[in-house]
Amino acid sequence: MAVDSDTDCPPLLLEDEDQDDQAISIENPRFSIWNTFKHHIPRLVITVLVDLICPLVLYLILQKRIKSVYALAAAGVPPFIMVIIKGIVSRTFDALGFLVFFCFVASAIAAIITRNPVILLLEKSLVTGFVSIVFGITLIPFRCCPHRCRIRPLAYYFYQDLVPTKRKDIGLPDSIFEDEQQEQLLDNQFSEIQEETLLPLPALSHKQEVAQVYEWIYRHCSSFRLSCYLITSIWSIGLLLEFLARLFLILIHLSVEKIFIYGHIILSVMTTLLIILTVLCITRERKQTLKSIETWKREYFSAQQSSFVNDSNINMVA
Repeated sequence: MAVDSDTDCPPLLLEDEDQDDQAISIENPRFSIWNTFKHHIPRLVITVLVDLICPLVLYLILQKRIKSVYALAAAGVPPFIMVIIKGIVSRTFDALGFLVFFCFVASAIAAIITRNPVILLLEKSLVTGFVSIVFGITLIPFRCCPHRCRIRPLAYYFYQDLVPTKRKDIGLPDSIFEDEQQEQLLDNQFSEIQEETLLPLPALSHKQEVAQVYEWIYRHCSSFRLSCYLITSIWSIGLLLEFLARLFLILIHLSVEKIFIYGHIILSVMTTLLIILTVLCITRERKQTLKSIETWKREYFSAQQSSFVNDSNINMVA
């Protein structure tokens, strides 16, 4: 019986070695700017049309026919409708969309009642300033209930939407997520049956898997963490500068038409600059992160192979 078990061990070892070699020799994933962001071009075009071009065209057409306050209110309708459509299509609560919705309705009512168009202009500045503060707050490393409430830089969540990454995209083995799941079960002190049974990972939706992968990347890749903080800082500072520029236009008492036009120019320039900087940061980060993941995979599979060899030798001796 001992001889049979000994002769059976080498083929198993060779098979496992082949699997490990195949896993290690997987072609390194490559990052392509075009392939990553081409899917977002239609959404970007729609956003530019609805949030920038349509309001500007509407205002320039209407301000010669009706009062400025009504022209500004009408110019804010297209972005307002887009917020509602996004909420209906996504069927999720959008905090930023709700903020824009509430501020527009409140400022429009106040502006029409007081017949003061500056209130509508100030509404745009307040929303931008508030969003800038939110970006800045997420940079603070809060540590409250780390297993349940995890506050990350806002760019961390942008990554999941802009660059959705699944396990197979970067060659991560399922076993590491199974191991982490078992560790979480033990940490949370589940029942003994759950602790002793190796439960397979449940079927995850696309968003859940992307979130799981990015959670792993955030914990294991310093380049990704640095990029999240850098991009969040860039947007926080950029939006703050835009807020101050809009506020400055109001404080120097320019005409409503000039404030509206200059405000859109500032918004367009600042948004373009922030998008370019974000793409550059993501491009640099992806290259560094993919290298880190490949290094980690080699070490991981090497450790797995060594562990398997040791276990096999122990079984052969036994």
